[in-house]
Amino acid sequence: MVLLGSTGRASSAGMSLRDEIADQPRVVRRLLDEGWPEARTLGRALAGVEHITLVARGSSDNAATYGKYLFESIAGVVTALAAPSLVTRYGAPPSYARGAVIGISQSGASPDVAGVVAEGRRAGAVTIAFTNRPQSKLGRTAEHVFALRAGAEREVAATKTYTATCVGLALLAATTAEARGRSAMSLAGLEEAVQEAVEAERDAARLARAIGRAPTVIVLGRGYLYPAALETALKIKELARVWAEPYSSADFAHGPRTLLRRRTPVLLLTSRGATEGEARSLATSFAGRGARVYAITNDERVAEKARDAVLLRAPLSETLVPISFVVVGQQLAVALARRHGNDPERPAGLAKVTRTL
Repeated sequence: MVLLGSTGRASSAGMSLRDEIADQPRVVRRLLDEGWPEARTLGRALAGVEHITLVARGSSDNAATYGKYLFESIAGVVTALAAPSLVTRYGAPPSYARGAVIGISQSGASPDVAGVVAEGRRAGAVTIAFTNRPQSKLGRTAEHVFALRAGAEREVAATKTYTATCVGLALLAATTAEARGRSAMSLAGLEEAVQEAVEAERDAARLARAIGRAPTVIVLGRGYLYPAALETALKIKELARVWAEPYSSADFAHGPRTLLRRRTPVLLLTSRGATEGEARSLATSFAGRGARVYAITNDERVAEKARDAVLLRAPLSETLVPISFVVVGQQLAVALARRHGNDPERPAGLAKVTRTL
């Protein structure tokens, strides 16, 4: 195992969920300060691969979906999300030869994630562990480790480790693109955008009051923001115990939109760029059907069409806005949990580490 970097330590003992959310700009800054050299080493290792497989569970799987968009669009490498059960339950793994397998787990303790990485290593693939615990099972299984450097995350809900994973994947996609002779992605403005999102706590609480105690929330995103919709919905489920249904807005049009009812809250995650026209049309269309449209956005026109919105103004590329938008999604999930009488520090039925096989 080639160990690159270290996890570091938590900035203080006994951090609350609010503290861990607020810690994310520091985590981003540390990765941007320290992560480039090892990301360049790993980018060179990925320069000649024919394909990439990402394997993860839970929040890490949502980060992996974001990674898929980055590796395919920025680095130009066909990227798939693994089906771990093919390895651990069915004994029918695909061939990972001539490719790379990247396992993502903040704890590094998920045996099925490590199992896929081990299979990839047996096939001769480049294997990388993205984890906050380099000495974990996953870290020991992979050839290379990218340490997330988030410090100890004690709360059950993954917040800063999720953000660190997304930043790390962006670093690796940028350096892989560079190693393959493509234009590298700039991460300029990311720390400032995450700081703005942390400071939007009151706006997120206002959005939660507007959504109220609705039993169902539809969460939509498209393109780079689809993974952010997945993660925001997961946080609402975990913390608020509200059935939040995430979709790509394109997939939502292929059938599920028939379920839309009057007064159903629809949360749009949308930014200026390739999908802005569609998002503006959706906001108008859904409102016309009686849905209650809310938004996390940097597009003033969408914010104007929504009943309420968190409007983020920090300049950031379309490829990176999912990182800052999810921070607002975390704040919203915490506020919704409190409105539903749930303690976001102690989500019912969940544990920090889940070991699936």
